[in-house]
Amino acid sequence: MKMKTYFTIVVPTLNEEKHLPNLFKDLSKQIFKNFQVVVVDANSNDKTGAIAKKNKAKVIISGKKNVSYQRNLGTKNADTDWVIFMDADNRIPKNYLSGLKHHAEKLDPDILSTWLKPDTNLSQDKITATIMNVFMDINKNSKRPYVMESMMLIKKSSFEKLKGFDVGINWREGEDLLERALAQKMTFEFVKTPKYKYSFRRFKKIGAFKMFQEMSQIEIMKMLKGGKLTRKETALLYPMNGGNFYKTGKVPKLTLQKFISILFQDNKISKKSVSLFEKSLDSWKSFFG
Repeated sequence: MKMKTYFTIVVPTLNEEKHLPNLFKDLSKQIFKNFQVVVVDANSNDKTGAIAKKNKAKVIISGKKNVSYQRNLGTKNADTDWVIFMDADNRIPKNYLSGLKHHAEKLDPDILSTWLKPDTNLSQDKITATIMNVFMDINKNSKRPYVMESMMLIKKSSFEKLKGFDVGINWREGEDLLERALAQKMTFEFVKTPKYKYSFRRFKKIGAFKMFQEMSQIEIMKMLKGGKLTRKETALLYPMNGGNFYKTGKVPKLTLQKFISILFQDNKISKKSVSLFEKSLDSWKSFFG
């Protein structure tokens, strides 16, 4: 009798021909091999689909360029009890899936994620990753827990009960899913091992300080606007367009003037106010380099 597949790994993609082969290389080296891969591609114009098929993944074409929609679609095509959401640029050690299986069986969580490592050896990236890990670990039992959508393990039955990711959310869709899960008394675990490598390519392009500035701006806006942002506001703050974002030579810019204007819906914010806000951030710049 054939053993039932244990994990379905769902990978949303858009022009990821550069990074996807590395993930498949890592998956081929896993100690635990009872898994399947579903790549949900948003009509890439590169070789993403061909690479996925070559590596025997099930390829589903998404009619929308929306990672939440793509993850939901991938889960609908999963015939396993457990689903793992992975980003195309993740890197994982050979014991990663066996480690997830161990935690799944020992802890029996509804949702689980793990600590991350940067995909670079830069000291500032290691510090940034540590800050991210500690922040998520501290908040895992709070009313506003955080989780990186780049790597989530979830029971398919729990995911279906939650009706998946909210496709209308443009930022921190994993946080929303997790909040809804905990509201329904579901369990969340955030474990230190095994760790996966999280791509810092956006940090490299924009800069760590700029990245944290953008993230902070979004959180401030969410707090003052009742937790909701328009697509236009999020696009200005957090422009993501799959692999296309990294191919363009342009670095998205959101000045503090525009941020404050969006926040208060007032284009006449004084330069003095902007200056004071900038100075409040200066002490962090030297830390991130």
